[in-house]
Amino acid sequence: MKQNFLLIVILLWTTTATATETEVIEKYIFNQDQVNLASEIIDKLESNHLVKKDYRAVKSDSFEIFIDRLDPNKNIFTTSEVATVFKDINANSTITNDLEIAFFLFNNYVSRYKQRYKTQINFLDDISENNLKSSRTLIRALSEGERLNTLDELKKLWIDLSINDVIQLMLSGNTIDESVSKTIKRMENQLNYFEQTRNEDVFNIFVNSIASVYGPHTAYMSPKNSEDFDINMSLSLEGIGALLSSDGLYTSISSLVPGGPAEKTESLKPEDKIIGVGQDEKGEIIDVIGWRIDDVVDLIRGPKGSKVRLQIIPSTSINDNETKEIEIIRNVVKLEDQEAERKILSLKRNEKEYKVGVIELPAFYFDFDAYQKRDYNYKSSSKDVKRLLQELKTENIDGLVIDLRNNGGGSLFEANELAHLFLGRGTTVQVKNSNGNIQGLGGRWGYQYFDKPLVVLVNKFSASASEILAGAIQDYDRGLVVGTSTFGKGTVQKVDLLSSGQIKFTESKFYRVSGSSTQNLGVEPDINLPSLFDIKDLGESNLDRALAHDTIPSTSFKNFNRVSNFKELLKQQSLSRVQSSALFDSIEKRKKWQKENELDFLDLNLEVRLQQKTKIEEYLLNNENKLRASLDLPTFETYKEFVEREDDPEVLDVNSEILEEAANILIDLIEIKNKPLLASNFVTQSS
Repeated sequence: MKQNFLLIVILLWTTTATATETEVIEKYIFNQDQVNLASEIIDKLESNHLVKKDYRAVKSDSFEIFIDRLDPNKNIFTTSEVATVFKDINANSTITNDLEIAFFLFNNYVSRYKQRYKTQINFLDDISENNLKSSRTLIRALSEGERLNTLDELKKLWIDLSINDVIQLMLSGNTIDESVSKTIKRMENQLNYFEQTRNEDVFNIFVNSIASVYGPHTAYMSPKNSEDFDINMSLSLEGIGALLSSDGLYTSISSLVPGGPAEKTESLKPEDKIIGVGQDEKGEIIDVIGWRIDDVVDLIRGPKGSKVRLQIIPSTSINDNETKEIEIIRNVVKLEDQEAERKILSLKRNEKEYKVGVIELPAFYFDFDAYQKRDYNYKSSSKDVKRLLQELKTENIDGLVIDLRNNGGGSLFEANELAHLFLGRGTTVQVKNSNGNIQGLGGRWGYQYFDKPLVVLVNKFSASASEILAGAIQDYDRGLVVGTSTFGKGTVQKVDLLSSGQIKFTESKFYRVSGSSTQNLGVEPDINLPSLFDIKDLGESNLDRALAHDTIPSTSFKNFNRVSNFKELLKQQSLSRVQSSALFDSIEKRKKWQKENELDFLDLNLEVRLQQKTKIEEYLLNNENKLRASLDLPTFETYKEFVEREDDPEVLDVNSEILEEAANILIDLIEIKNKPLLASNFVTQSS
């Protein structure tokens, strides 16, 4: 079978290129141990994953993912080359045959990668300003475009990519010579790292392509990656406290570890793209565009107390020219850095001053080792929150806001315990395992520790255990959920040991007491609040092959009947404040302008791009100055002055503004409940 496959592919390659261009050397080969390990991984997934899939039935999907991971921007393989691969995939073939195809594909990928490198270097050696006056365009999102049909078309694309790289650097203030030099150096660095690819790397890409068919949270971890995973789970990693992801070109911030150095700087945000890494005060910024993610991680890691400098494209940037450099002091992320914190907001309303308690919970943490050792002083989020609630009670707060923004989850046990502080006894969440068994989690006994009005504040990065707590508060009608829709991760993963490395797979699924899964949909807030981000492209539902949302029968639960009758009135009152907020208005206008002026194609003409850049900078400057003028703050003369500004005053802090609005919603609820006639009139008119 292998010989037939090789013959077909070689014939195909030679119809589109010369023999010297397509010489394939099988540098990368697999061994019998990897065959055995791949079989072990497939057996584990077929028997234990929540979603039952026969590998033979999804084999084509595995190869589709494999090709997408090798060539995400569709500038290596042609349409016919990919089609030929799929013609030769046999559902009943052995894993040995599948590995033969995968490794042969990768060796052809290596050949084409080096061909692209030579073509681009040769072009850049002779580039002139005339090449920057093209009337051609380049699709912005190459991964969303169609594959090209011929090698000649690929070569034209490679040239266009090089022109765009040079233009991008010139838009950042470099001369043409500097831009060409930096582009060549970037390509040489990428080739250098690419040539460090090992046989096990190719194997890992392929078996993870198989694992990804089962869902985005299923993955094989090699012994090295397993070690990294264990370090992250124990929170003893010396670094910046950030989880990274890669699209094959850019390394992006996936999430920030609560209490970690990166989060504490408040300069790095989810979805920011890392394009360069420098060490200490004066270390050279190394361009990491196109690097393997583990190599980027190795650059960012370092000893406690040392400094790392990151060059990033902020997630809020309108285009990739808007970059900035941030500094982070590396440190060990400790459990106590994730501790819940409290504060009191004093807000005046109708001559009355309200005291709103706020508990910020970055994660659902639990020191399992200390608990097993029967250490009475073990750390846990529920114990800390209970202590903070007691302190807030002594200060006679009128109500509470639980801030779960950016809380990515943690211990299911802790989410359950926290819910009971506000609900008393009862089921908080239902869990369905891979055998189809459904179990309700919660206490048959318990008492309500905090009974005053409650608001839960969430955003798109509130996930997993956060969604369990918010969903339970909402279903029981115990309090209001405000903010944006949450992430939508409603699954539980398990890690099992293999003969080499580990496999992480989805073993069960969360369901709210109402029977609705949090998967994909997340928790929809009772009252929506503005977001700095356009959240439609974020969340579980945007991950490839995410498990579907579904429902199961509801379980019995108490209806506190605290807020449901007042939601429409509360929405109207909040909307009135949001619409009158200069800061919220400025954010919404910027997002709307960005959407209306979003370009699907990049002009390969420097002059046109300069005009576009000027237009963007003028808009951003004018939008900012209008906001500042409305708040009686100093304005900026130039865009450069705006970009290099010092820290903004608190009045321009979006996060604080959202928290204050959540507190105002809580006060609205308190006042409505204190004025039953107003509430009943509104309910009657609405119905």
